[in-house]
Amino acid sequence: MNLWSDIDNTHQQPLPAPVQGRARRLTEQAILSSLRDWLLNDYAAAYCRSLGATRIFRRCYWVDALGLDTRATAVPHVPPAAEPQPARGRKKGATQVATPPALQPIAALSRALAQESQPVALYGLILEAGSSRRKEARGMGTAPQDAANIAIPLEGGIIRANWLMAAPALLKAIEPSPAIFLLNPFGYPILSTGDLAALYQRTVPTELCLLIAHKQLEARWLAALRTPEMAATLTGLLRTDRWKTISIREEEREQAIDSLLGLFIAAMQRHFQFPIQRIPLLMQARPAVVESVPYTLIFATRRQDSLYSMNDALCLHRRCLYEQSYRGLLEEEWFKARQHERHERELQQLYRRTRQQGQARRIRRWPDLRQHMLLTSFGQFTTRDYDSIIYQLLLNKEVRCEWRRAPVEGDEPRLPGNDDALLWQ
Repeated sequence: MNLWSDIDNTHQQPLPAPVQGRARRLTEQAILSSLRDWLLNDYAAAYCRSLGATRIFRRCYWVDALGLDTRATAVPHVPPAAEPQPARGRKKGATQVATPPALQPIAALSRALAQESQPVALYGLILEAGSSRRKEARGMGTAPQDAANIAIPLEGGIIRANWLMAAPALLKAIEPSPAIFLLNPFGYPILSTGDLAALYQRTVPTELCLLIAHKQLEARWLAALRTPEMAATLTGLLRTDRWKTISIREEEREQAIDSLLGLFIAAMQRHFQFPIQRIPLLMQARPAVVESVPYTLIFATRRQDSLYSMNDALCLHRRCLYEQSYRGLLEEEWFKARQHERHERELQQLYRRTRQQGQARRIRRWPDLRQHMLLTSFGQFTTRDYDSIIYQLLLNKEVRCEWRRAPVEGDEPRLPGNDDALLWQ
């Protein structure tokens, strides 16, 4: 199975809608495919552009250790009409290595980023065995590699190893470059505190996207209640033994998962300035119905631009997901109209909350107020939505701005910056 759906480089499309009136069975492979497409096209694309704008970094790595179906790594057949033309200076008969399907979306985005005025090279490193030694030994058809002999393809490629084996060589190889990491901390085997510390201690931009399957987290917790070895591992990872006090009653399992996620995030938070975001995953279950699935994405960053990129990516993805759920219905226009009305009401509420927070806290810098509002409603509104609010507040004279550089008549309206002071009425 190819875990990567076809992409367009402008916006990620949710998975196809199910037949009208019928619920769609959501498999783990479908969830992984949707997650990867969304993160790559909506988040990673914006994040790489923000890196390019700094003019400091010229490459970024997408490190995917969620595990890969081995069939997705086969070299595809290229029809004669689609065969690439030989590069300049290369003989016509020279052999070219085809890009494996799992790497094609990353390669497509990398080509698009290379055409921009401030280009950043994006390279994909995909660990075929994810974080599971058992999968590696059983499913790869070859003996596991020795960790000391693992080669890291710096121009991108598929690594036939799991995360625990490849991490030391991989982190050393990409040390000077920013990277986005997709990991499963509660996989087989569970990651230790030291495994995560190696990521926390990176000094270059490091973005963590940790996917947690609720059933897997529950299994680790129940195993820790039975075996001292797993208990010590879980206590070290969560930096507390409060997990022992969580109720094991079947009817309270959802609350137990919520508590375990809270403990994990609290253990991570000491390493990050910005609040770590817990993102429930949503999928279309049937027409006009979007539901949460038993997976949570934990997102951690030290960069404000990365935080904003993820906020916008999450907001746009959710809006697109709901819109996609209406397509093909007889009442499609009615649903769209209701969605538009809800969005307008939410913007009005955001306007009032922004004004109230500005007046109550006397926040004088718009970037500070915008960040405060974004963190309290993460993923609900885009950065552009917040900026439209301050424009409207200034227009309605509910706030004034002391501009460091006075606006010139006829200039385009501009946002208050760090050097401009807001004066609340």
